[in-house]
Amino acid sequence: MYLRKTFLPRSIQDAAATFFFVFMIPITFWFELWIVIPEIHGSWSFFHTIYFILGLFLLYNISANLLAVILVDTSTKPLMINPPPDAQTKGWIFCATCEAISPPRSWHCPVCDVCILKRDHHCMFSGSCVGHANHRYFIMLLVHLVIATAFSSIYNSYYLWFLHGADFRNLVSLVNMLFPVAVLMVDSSTKQYYLVIYLILVIGSLLVGALLFYHWNLVSNGIVVHEKNKRPQFSYNYGFWENWKVVLGEKYYLAWISPFIESPQSHDGIYWEPVETNKNR
Repeated sequence: MYLRKTFLPRSIQDAAATFFFVFMIPITFWFELWIVIPEIHGSWSFFHTIYFILGLFLLYNISANLLAVILVDTSTKPLMINPPPDAQTKGWIFCATCEAISPPRSWHCPVCDVCILKRDHHCMFSGSCVGHANHRYFIMLLVHLVIATAFSSIYNSYYLWFLHGADFRNLVSLVNMLFPVAVLMVDSSTKQYYLVIYLILVIGSLLVGALLFYHWNLVSNGIVVHEKNKRPQFSYNYGFWENWKVVLGEKYYLAWISPFIESPQSHDGIYWEPVETNKNR
């Protein structure tokens, strides 16, 4: 595993999105475990303690997997790559920008300005590309985000509409719901802040859920975003379980516990053979 030497976002959009994402993680953790859960179940009751432990687990995995997505170098730059004699017929391409031959499924990212090994997409919320080396951490980040945001949205709905429905009734207007951040400039009350956090988490849970569903289908079918959009010449669908082992590694069943658990990937990400070639062996 190689670490990126330059890991700061390279564009204003990436910097803004990454800052917002990183800022919302501790805010959500504080709101759920110090405001919402204690009032519903009582401070340090049995359920509050259980949810606090679950919250710490989710906070750890979201933060650690995000850090891994950002820091792990998934480019072709640090690798010693020797193209095979029949490189051209197996999907190897020459990158004019990097002035080097890139393996199949590797493409140049204009933002990162380097070729990415088995490039999936550029993630603006981490300011980095998702490729072969950090694909596992990206998927696990989405999994834990879906659990955290869905759990928070359910509890927050109960907290706002059932426990404090009367308090928030005057805040529930079309303007407040559509422009909660703008309303903060006029109404900076605690209730308005809570409403902003609630709306962000509800919208976030829907977006992250859709994103996980989208990437789950891609991984299950052995393709990446770039290939789905451009209809690749070669197929690398090795079957459901093998496709997931390429991403999560041989210990895929433990990958969800921690990004620090070693799980060697079943493929090096460089020398890809199309499914048709494998079938002829």
